[in-house]
Amino acid sequence: MRLTLRTNRWTHVAVLAAWVSSSGCQRLPYIDQSKSVPHDNMGKMALEDKEVKQADFLTNSLPLQLPKVAKPRTTNDPEAEEIWPMTLQEAIRIGLDNSEVVRVIPFGAQGIPIGGFEPSPLNNGAGGGIAGALGAGTLQSVYDPAIQETQIAQALSVFDTAFTTNLAWGKNTQPFNNAIQGGSLSFAGPKTPIVSIQDTAQFQTGLSKRTATGAQIGIVHNVNWLYQNSTFLVTPSVYTTNLQMTLNQPLMGSAPMPGQAAGPPVGLEANRAPIVIARLNANAAVWRFKAEIMSQVRSIEQQYWSLAQQHVQLWSAERAVELAREIVNREQAELVVGKGTVADVAEAQQRLEQFNLDLVTRTSDVITTERQLRNILGLPPSDNRRIIPVTPPTEARLEPDWESSLAQMVTFQPDIVQQQLLVRVAELQLLIARNQLLPQLNLSVLYQLNGLGQQLDSAEAIMTGATLKALEPVVAAKQRAAGVQAQAGDYNNFRTWQVGFSFQMPLGMRGPLANSRQAQYILLRQRAYLQQVVHQTMHSLARFFLEVDANYKQFKTASRLRAAAAERLAAQRAYYEEGRITIDRFLDAVSQYAQAVAQEAQFKTTYNISIVALEEAKGTLLAYNNIAVAEGPHPRKAYVQARDIQNGHKQLPIKPDGPMYPERETGPLTPNPVNPVTPPGTDPGNTVPPMPAPIGPLGPPPTPLPPFRPAGEPPILSQTPGQAAPTVADKPRIDAATMPTSGAAAPINNQPPVGGALPTSPPSAAPEAASPSPAPAPAAVPTSFAQPPPTAAEPAHAVDELPTLPEAIDLPPLPPG
Repeated sequence: MRLTLRTNRWTHVAVLAAWVSSSGCQRLPYIDQSKSVPHDNMGKMALEDKEVKQADFLTNSLPLQLPKVAKPRTTNDPEAEEIWPMTLQEAIRIGLDNSEVVRVIPFGAQGIPIGGFEPSPLNNGAGGGIAGALGAGTLQSVYDPAIQETQIAQALSVFDTAFTTNLAWGKNTQPFNNAIQGGSLSFAGPKTPIVSIQDTAQFQTGLSKRTATGAQIGIVHNVNWLYQNSTFLVTPSVYTTNLQMTLNQPLMGSAPMPGQAAGPPVGLEANRAPIVIARLNANAAVWRFKAEIMSQVRSIEQQYWSLAQQHVQLWSAERAVELAREIVNREQAELVVGKGTVADVAEAQQRLEQFNLDLVTRTSDVITTERQLRNILGLPPSDNRRIIPVTPPTEARLEPDWESSLAQMVTFQPDIVQQQLLVRVAELQLLIARNQLLPQLNLSVLYQLNGLGQQLDSAEAIMTGATLKALEPVVAAKQRAAGVQAQAGDYNNFRTWQVGFSFQMPLGMRGPLANSRQAQYILLRQRAYLQQVVHQTMHSLARFFLEVDANYKQFKTASRLRAAAAERLAAQRAYYEEGRITIDRFLDAVSQYAQAVAQEAQFKTTYNISIVALEEAKGTLLAYNNIAVAEGPHPRKAYVQARDIQNGHKQLPIKPDGPMYPERETGPLTPNPVNPVTPPGTDPGNTVPPMPAPIGPLGPPPTPLPPFRPAGEPPILSQTPGQAAPTVADKPRIDAATMPTSGAAAPINNQPPVGGALPTSPPSAAPEAASPSPAPAPAAVPTSFAQPPPTAAEPAHAVDELPTLPEAIDLPPLPPG
C-alpha cells in the first residue's frame, strides 16, 4: 500500500513516541551491567533456612590484607630474640620517617608526663565511632599543607583567561501569509502564500579575562552565514562577520542588589585579597603542621624517657625480689636448724610475694611502655626485637633566660604565629565586606569591526579594512534629486563603538551593613583570640620554667635519697647477718631502697621531659633537635616563573605595597641627636643568642653532660635466652663521682651504683658509632627474666664476705634556690 504524505508523517510520529517511551524504561547507563547481580531462588529459601551458615571472615574477600606481625610479648615471655639498642636520635628519625599521619601523646593539665597513655585516637572525619566518642580531633598528615597550598591556585584561577567557541547550523522552511515577510513582493497575478526557506550557520570564538583591578575584558569573533529565497536580497547567501572588543571596569563598589550576588570587588587591593587570604591560610597550615610535628617529637622523647624509667624501675623490682628470696632461704634454713621462727619465715614470704607482685607489674609496664613507643614511632607492636634505650638522660642543670625565651615564644610559637595570620585574614575579609557598602558604578566600552561578503574571505577582508562597493541612501537620494543616476561608491572601515556608564544600588544597604558588621566582630574576636593565645602560652612557658627548676631539685634530692637508702641497706644487711636487728628492719630497708631507685628514675625522667616541654612552649623544639620542615621540590618552570615575577616587581612596583626592594637612600646623612644609652642591668658584652635557638639550652653554660655510657650501671633486660647467670665477678663498680668524701658503700650483688643512672645495653649490643665515654664502663651482665629462683636445698646466700661498714656521714644540704 502506498503511504500518503499524512500517513508518512503519522508513521514518523509513532516511531518517535515509541522510542521516547522505550528510553524511559531502559536500564540506567551508570549501572555496571557486566557484574552479576545476586538473587535468591525462592524455591530454596525454606531449605536454606534450616541450615545455619557460619561466616568466614578470613577469606580473600577482605578489603585489606592482614598484616604479618609477630606475636606480642607478655609477662610469660618478656624476652625477645634480638636486642635493639636505640638512641634518642634514632627514635626521632624513625618517628619522623613514619609520620605521614602525625601521632601525638597528649599532655596532662596537672603535670607531665601522662604515664600509660596511648597516642590520641584521632578521627579522620569518615563518621562516628570510638574516635568521635572520645572527642578526638581530625587527623593531621604531611599532605595537609600541600592540600591547603592548592587553594592559592584556586584563588588565582579567577584571573585566568577563558576561551569559548561554538558552531551551529540550522534550516527553517516556513509558509507566510504576507508576501513581504516571505521575501517577495508581486502585485500581478493571484495572491498565494509565500514559502520562505532559510539556511543558517553561526560560528563564534572568543577570549575573556578578569584583570587585577576587577575589569572584565573580552574579544569575540562572530561569523554568521544566511541563505534565503528572498527577492529583496542582493545575493541569495551572505557572510556577516564582526570582531567585538569589550571592557567592563567597576569604578566604585560591589553592593549587591536584593536577591542577587555581589559584584566583583573594585580596586587592586580588594581583588588581591582572596589570593592573599589563600596564601595566609597556606602559611597557617604549615605552622599548624609544625605544631603537630613538635608535639610528635615531644611525644617520642616523652615515651623514650618513660621506657628508660620503666627499665630502671624493673631493675629495682628484680633486686628487691633477689634480696627477699635470699632472706627467705636464710630464714628457712635457720628454721630447720632451730634458730629461726615461723613468724620470721612467714613475714619474709609475705614481703617476697609483695616484691613478686611489684615485679610482675613492672615487667608488664616495660612491655606496655615499649609497645606505646612503637606505636608513636609507627612500628608494629612486636617484631622479635626488644628496644633498649641507650641515650643517657640529661643530669646537668638547665637555667634558661626568661627574656630570650619569651622573645622566642612570641616569634616562633606556632599557635601565636598561626593566630596572627588569622587576624590578617580577618582584616582582609573586612576589606572585602566594606567594598560591598558602595554602589556599583561600571564603565562599559564596546568597539566592533564589521564585515559583509558573499564569500567568507571577502567578508573577513572587508572587516579588516578592504573596500566595498555600496550605495549610501542619503547620497543616492541627493543624486536622484539632482537628476543624476545614483552610483555605488567605495566604502571601508565599518566600525561600531559604544561607551556608557551603569549605576545600581540597593536602598537600605541592610545586607552589606550586616556583612560588614559581622566581619568587624570576627576581626575583634580573632584579635581577642590572639591575646588569649599569647596569654595562655606565656603561662605555659612560666609553668615549664617552674617545672624545670623544681624537677631538677627533686631529681637531685631523690639521688641523695637513693644514696642514703643504699648505705642504709648495706648497714642493715650487715647487722642482719650478725643478728643485731630483726628481719622486718632489713626487709623495710630493701623496700625503701627499691622505692628510692624507682623514684630517682621517675624524677630524672620528669626533668628531661620538662626540658623538652619548655622547648615546645618556646616553639624552638624542632631547631633544638636539628629538625627542619621543608617543602618538596617544585617543577623547574615554577622557579623560572618566580624569577620572572620577581624581576617584574623590580621594574613595575605595585603602588599600594611599594617596590619589592626598597630604593637606596641618597643624600647627606642626618646624625641622631640622641646619644645611645645602655639599658640598666644589662651586660654590653653579653649578646642575645640568635633565633631560632641554637642546639642546646640558652642562658648560663650548663654543667658537663654525663658520659654516653654511665659508669657502673648494669644493663637491664638485655640477656638473651640461654645466657649464663651473673657471677660475683660481674658486679658493677661504685660511681665515686657521686659518693660522699667521708666514706663509700660497697655494692650488694648487682645493686646499681650510688650515682644512679639509667641502664644501658650490654657492651656487645651497643652501637659501634657511640660516642666514647670519658669513664670506663664495667662489663656487667643483668639478671634475666627467666632466672629460676633458688631452691631450699641451695645455700642461703652465695655472695662474698660483707665489706666493712661505712662511717657515719651527714647528707649534704639541698642546693640553694
